[in-house]
Amino acid sequence: KILIMLKSKNVNTSWGNNIKTYPIVYKPKSYSDIIKFITTKKNFIVQGNQKSYGDVCLNYKQVVSMGKLKNIISFDKKNGIIEVESGLLLKDLLRIIIPNGWFVPTTPGTKYVSLGGMVANNIHGKNIKKNHIKHYIKKIKLMQLNKKIITCSKKKQKKIFDLTIGGFGLTGIILTITIKLKKISSHFIDQKIVEFTNYNEFYKTYEKNNKYVYAVSWIDKFNKDYIIGLHYFGNHSNKNDKKTFFFKEQKIGFLKLHILKMFFNNHLLFKLMNFFFRYYKKFFYKKNCTIDDFFYPQDYTLDWNKVYGSRGFFQMQFIVSKKNFQKLLGEISYFLKKNSFFSCFVVIKKYNEKGKFLNFSGKGYSISFDFAIRDNFKILKYFLNKMIKKYNLAVNLSKDLVTDKSNVSFLKNYKLFKKDISLINKDNKINSIFSKRLGI
Repeated sequence: KILIMLKSKNVNTSWGNNIKTYPIVYKPKSYSDIIKFITTKKNFIVQGNQKSYGDVCLNYKQVVSMGKLKNIISFDKKNGIIEVESGLLLKDLLRIIIPNGWFVPTTPGTKYVSLGGMVANNIHGKNIKKNHIKHYIKKIKLMQLNKKIITCSKKKQKKIFDLTIGGFGLTGIILTITIKLKKISSHFIDQKIVEFTNYNEFYKTYEKNNKYVYAVSWIDKFNKDYIIGLHYFGNHSNKNDKKTFFFKEQKIGFLKLHILKMFFNNHLLFKLMNFFFRYYKKFFYKKNCTIDDFFYPQDYTLDWNKVYGSRGFFQMQFIVSKKNFQKLLGEISYFLKKNSFFSCFVVIKKYNEKGKFLNFSGKGYSISFDFAIRDNFKILKYFLNKMIKKYNLAVNLSKDLVTDKSNVSFLKNYKLFKKDISLINKDNKINSIFSKRLGI
């Protein structure tokens, strides 16, 4: 078997399209191909489907793409336990498990991620409780740099297991993942959308709707005095219908792209679009929607990241305590207005997760901002790092592009991660732009 090697003529980047690289891309078809590669090569990172927002999946020199290793190894349909190769995309997994009455227990906002990427970034979704994929991983088959294939779990090789989930691909090459799935009756979600217009309503609406398994809040506008937006709540429907439904896969198109670019680059037009969206969703939302509608609305257009322009965008996500929530949003609002910035997408989730090493964990509210990259990017980057220090914010490093090394190097979890990774990843053979940026 021959190891496929492609010298990239096209740019290799992440979903944020914010860093352009031109590495040699290796596409193994078998485990023996991977062994041949790691025997002779160094300075590489492993990629899934390049849906990360930042630089965790990028390397300037060499990349191992797992896209051709996407088989289902086994599926226990009775107990909902499935083993899959790491290159399998979530969308292809869903097509198999939903008709059999199963779903992934937590899911990111797109189904175009690889299963290996989900594990390497310890993804989270809209779950109110147990919102990390780590809670549902039974075991991982991992190829280490010594070419040995090990199986790790909560009971066997536990430290490597904990380092690999949320380890950004630095512990070795994830070959297969075994997941415990969630039992469902159909591909429908019972949905409720509630508007809030101030901070008290924002808090109380969460408390009143604690019967729901899933929750997320879309923010229209905010400052130190008010917050306006929509809460989305959802439960799996008891309606007995396991058919799989997916949006028609379509690209954005020339005309639509230029119209959206006009809105996404003009604050007044964007505010107008958000105003109509909020009122439409408030009164005309579907009370019984599909899994696709509820979890993956952004997948309706496959290349929506293009609306941010050729320099791309980045997403900043952090956790802030309830005590500092309103105060922090007030400071952010003042800064954005003063410097003529605006975020095209603001999402908030109630968050309460414990985590080891560099996992995105903490208690409070997770806030995500999308920012197009402009000439004044450095000013925004400086401000965000200032807020991280001031409010001791936990940053989601799997999406990060801006965090200074000084903001993580003092953390005990960072030091433990760096120390333990160095014992596995000898001579820093596996590395990314992200790991070098943070000195891991």
